[in-house]
Amino acid sequence: MMWYLTRVWQKLFSHESGVYFQDEVDITSWLRVNAGIRVSMYQFTGPFTRYYKGITGHTDSTKTYKKGEIIKSYFGFEPRISARFLLKDKSSIKAGFTYNNQYIHLASLSAVSLPTDIWYPSTDKARPQKGWQASLGYFRNFNNNKWETSVEVYYKKMENIIEFKQGALPSDNVNDNTDNLLVYGTGWSYGAEFFIKRTFGKLTGWIGYTLAKSDRYFPDIQDTKYPAKYDRRHDLTLVGTYELNKRWTFGFSFIYASGNTLTLPNSWYFNNQDLLFNYGPRNSTRMAPYHRLDLSATWYDKPTKTRIDKKTGEKTEVAKKFRQNVAFSIYNVYNRANPYFLYIDNDGSITSNDFKISVKQVSLFPILPSITWNFEF
Repeated sequence: MMWYLTRVWQKLFSHESGVYFQDEVDITSWLRVNAGIRVSMYQFTGPFTRYYKGITGHTDSTKTYKKGEIIKSYFGFEPRISARFLLKDKSSIKAGFTYNNQYIHLASLSAVSLPTDIWYPSTDKARPQKGWQASLGYFRNFNNNKWETSVEVYYKKMENIIEFKQGALPSDNVNDNTDNLLVYGTGWSYGAEFFIKRTFGKLTGWIGYTLAKSDRYFPDIQDTKYPAKYDRRHDLTLVGTYELNKRWTFGFSFIYASGNTLTLPNSWYFNNQDLLFNYGPRNSTRMAPYHRLDLSATWYDKPTKTRIDKKTGEKTEVAKKFRQNVAFSIYNVYNRANPYFLYIDNDGSITSNDFKISVKQVSLFPILPSITWNFEF
């Protein structure tokens, strides 16, 4: 059972269950197929009060459901298949297709960058999200598997995704249901992923880069497609580990990602001394990119101890039952002020002719050194 707090005074209840069958078969020496199907069931249950809107937009009737009463049931059939084709030159081609039902929605207030997203369950009005994804990749190892590389492309389409209506906020739903504030649309995500990994020598690590695009279309919000809030055109990760000896290991990781999108006003005006804004196209502004560097060093104690035979005086090395290591790390080494959210601020007074509008940024997690003492026994 799951419950979701959508307001301080309202809880939503549901049950979700599923069963799946899956099998992997080597059809030939070069073709392996993994296929399966998942069947899921979701039930939206009481206690719950449904508020019905009249022509004027105000609540004119309600219906109350008892505890445990099934309000709406959904069934989902989710087939999936993947195949691996071995090639002669130590490489392979992998392809896959999957169809999924998702009963929990992420509702975003995309018009602002504040962290106000909520997870909202499917109801009798908010239908489950459905989506399918296809992928195709080429994988190849070099130099006796010392280097691993891959290139993979994917395409995903989603239906019944949700957003809040223009100007709607979750706090607006007094004597109302949150799903009355939602609109429904379609989404697309597609891109290419590149990967290379070094598995030999003292220095090991990998580099991963994704070039992607994620769009949304909500006819009740905008008559054209627009970037999703979490659309990231570029996503780069570098991870490395250097083993100096059996006692010391050093590591680093670097992350770079395009900033999230948001909608900022392109003009402002006063009406009866109230400050009002005109907004541009949905998610037409992108935050500054996110990037940071982390460093670490780990000291390990000696894995064995010397045991001396009391009779012969012979020395032997035996494995320790109790081990320890100390990890030193620095998060965000160059103290990058990565944007967490943006907000509009104003200074001055219109009467004194020094009124100004500015966009300010809130950031979290500056440079953070840490020491960790670990034990194994």
